Amino acid sequence: MGSKPTKGLSVDGGCSHNPGKAYYRAVDIATGKEVFREDIGIATNNIAEFLGLCHAIHLVGEDVIYTDSKTAMSWVKNKKVKTSFSSPEIDKRIAKAVAWLKTGVKYNVEKWDTKSFGEIPADFNLKR
Repeated sequence: MGSKPTKGLSVDGGCSHNPGKAYYRAVDIATGKEVFREDIGIATNNIAEFLGLCHAIHLVGEDVIYTDSKTAMSWVKNKKVKTSFSSPEIDKRIAKAVAWLKTGVKYNVEKWDTKSFGEIPADFNLKR
């Protein structure tokens, strides 16, 4: 896959249970500094990954963004979220993100190769 990235934004979602208290964040790969973090209430890990990725795209546009989530990448690419989880607040957030993606926003999202590079810098270290 190539060498480990040294610049760009890494994004990850986290969830206390699935579903459960969910959040996402972005970390600058070059500096290791957290760029943003958001608690989104009760949701799933995939939803947190998707919303975090959309937040990062909104923030940096076509600068490179890394995610370890194939699901979030797919939802962004297809501009469609496939989940059985539903709550009024999360449904509203998803609808807003999908509508924004459908405006034709440009982005540069790449898959973080965890096997080759180790955990993504934005990881919450919640794996069990």
